Amino acid sequence: MNQTDKAKAFANLHRKGDPVVLYNIWDAGAAKAVAASGAKALATGSWSVADANGYGDGQEIPMLQLVDIARSIVAATDLPVSIDFEGGYSEGCRRCR
Repeated sequence: MNQTDKAKAFANLHRKGDPVVLYNIWDAGAAKAVAASGAKALATGSWSVADANGYGDGQEIPMLQLVDIARSIVAATDLPVSIDFEGGYSEGCRRCR
């Protein structure tokens, strides 16, 4: 499934009266396990991803490392994935520069 198909599938899960359930995962292994359990979409949580990699929450994990983690999660499954990039790594990010 390509990115456009994943985006459409994710949008189609959002229906009034039928809430989408997003399971928060933190790495590719969790993504595979949750997908195999029947999830329709995945999400990451900023704290769980940071903590699983030895960082505190609040944009402590380096952006490039976070991008690599996101890539491995997305590559592990055909499910749509919502990635929590915390504060969006805006100007205040200490480790992004």
